[in-house]
Amino acid sequence: METAIDKRYTLEGYLEMEYHAQTRHYFYDGKVAPMPYTSDSHGSIVANLIREIGVQVKKTNFRVYPSDRMLYVPECRLNYYPDVMVVKGEPVFHQHSKKMQATLNPYALIEVLSDSTEEDDRIDEWQCYRKIAYLQQYFMVAQDRVYIDFYNRIDETRWENSYVDRMDQELEIAGFRVKVEDIYLNVALGKPEQRADQ
Repeated sequence: METAIDKRYTLEGYLEMEYHAQTRHYFYDGKVAPMPYTSDSHGSIVANLIREIGVQVKKTNFRVYPSDRMLYVPECRLNYYPDVMVVKGEPVFHQHSKKMQATLNPYALIEVLSDSTEEDDRIDEWQCYRKIAYLQQYFMVAQDRVYIDFYNRIDETRWENSYVDRMDQELEIAGFRVKVEDIYLNVALGKPEQRADQ
């Protein structure tokens, strides 16, 4: 997570600030930090995932959202902006205010790992995400090499962990088949992470 802003916030104070902010922020334990800019590889992977899943969800009861869709986890009292969120059926919302709402019912969440967020994605966010009763799948996608770590829900408290690490493999995301080579299309692998603000 990027450098935190010194002031401490309540959840309500954070939401008021976030509603008027020009950029998005993380909120954790009363602290607010700006979300980091993403690398070209990160952006390409997210765009590829949205495209590949988006084409397949047409005329189904699934929807796919990019990272500007806020997720709220009541069990943790935390908001997140996952890179990709897939919802089954009608979205269920937590109404923060008249103009600000967050999704409550993700079926699948996908995070593209970066140097600045990998520890949060693997530990803190995952500990919170797995408390979401609606959630069935969680994916963590490396951007510097072909590697996708993922969890599938078995029951209320158990998850099965697996991974893919070859271009010729496929993933099943919310029941839709996605080729690994399509996820990494036009992504320069093996290069150090170069963020858009550098």
